[in-house]
Amino acid sequence: MVAAAPATCVNHRRRTKVATCTACESALCVDCVVRTGVGVKCQSCTGVKATKATKATKVTAGAPMSVGSSRPRTASGARRRPWATALVAGGVLVLAVSAYGLSTRESDPVITEEVQTAAAAFTERQSEFVGPGGQRIGGTLTLPGAVVNDGRGVPAVLIVPGLGALDRNSVVAANPPDAARDALVSTVGGVGLASGDALYRDLSEALARSGIASFRYDRRATSPVPVREGQKLSFDDEVADAKAALDLLGKRQEIGAAPLAVLGHDTGGMVAMRVAAGNPRVKAVVAVSTPARPLGEVLATDLGRSRGAAVADAFRAAAGSLATSGKAPPADALPDILRPIFAPGQDAYLASLFALDPVTEVGRVAAPVLLVRGGGDTSVTAADTDKLSASLRTGGQVMIASTSANHNLTLAGGGHEHSNTATAQVTHRDADVTGGLSAWVKANLAT
Repeated sequence: MVAAAPATCVNHRRRTKVATCTACESALCVDCVVRTGVGVKCQSCTGVKATKATKATKVTAGAPMSVGSSRPRTASGARRRPWATALVAGGVLVLAVSAYGLSTRESDPVITEEVQTAAAAFTERQSEFVGPGGQRIGGTLTLPGAVVNDGRGVPAVLIVPGLGALDRNSVVAANPPDAARDALVSTVGGVGLASGDALYRDLSEALARSGIASFRYDRRATSPVPVREGQKLSFDDEVADAKAALDLLGKRQEIGAAPLAVLGHDTGGMVAMRVAAGNPRVKAVVAVSTPARPLGEVLATDLGRSRGAAVADAFRAAAGSLATSGKAPPADALPDILRPIFAPGQDAYLASLFALDPVTEVGRVAAPVLLVRGGGDTSVTAADTDKLSASLRTGGQVMIASTSANHNLTLAGGGHEHSNTATAQVTHRDADVTGGLSAWVKANLAT
């Protein structure tokens, strides 16, 4: 018999549990919760003091919250008085800490932190869902500032991370010469090899400014969602994670029955295509920097350009051996630059990844598809987007960013500054293409 999860705090036996530490799974009351960038944790696992009860609003699990409201109701139904108006004028205001029960974990509520910008351009709510194997995955729901609770809900986009994702906000910076190789090594090794680029956060903010909600989530095998000992990566699990995230998004009260779109970056574009192909509620798909060629060929071409023909040939031979035998060559048989790619224990994952055919995947999507690429991206070329475009079932559009925009739509230098987050580092993103992307999504989700 499985023991029931404790309903009281591990430190305060007379206090009701409102959350669970994501590291040690201890039950926590509101005074013992420590909010971190990678989820809720206890004091023992963080080494910092817990949030005081006087700085948070206590909300019962599943307590009603009106869409667009910046002040959740307390258990008694009364609204809490604004206590930090001055902070709104200065930057970011933490408005509430609320306990929400997920449909997959009704007995284990999740602390949700609600943050609103000074200009009220958008509101963010943190949540969590459960993927295959019971893997808990955190995500951020971003809502436009002017949400009207008219019962129709807010159209929303699921943002699917791709290779090299560091967390729900950022991806490995697309710096040559080995950007594609570094992104894959970061994925199979669970570490970031370069500075992060907050592409996913910026896309969420751009969508919010167009009146579109979005949900972005942590990719498994990253620091926020580490793999368990002996756990293998799986492309099917990545698809299942996206489906679970889309299911959570579609059931949110703020979204209601509004139409949905799925946006994927890099290999996340193929995940988005698979998710959309079997879901009639998905009315649009956006594939950002998704090639038409199999990933193995993309990597071989990039390695040939940066490291020479001999390295490219060695990679093709290793990938061919993996495809035919199911096993990669021994590390000592590979050039040093290739060894981190063929991480021990990840042969099946790499084989499935290298075998994916983006042209076949996009041909199964019934909804309109927007193909986006950076004009300066050397990994995804005009030939890639032309080939994908020719395979669309319903039709769509190709959108090209500036000639200096890379794989992450980041400009090489100068350009438009794109960030509304007071504490975030300013990134030179191509605002023209992110704005155009948002407008296309809005038009295709119009009811």
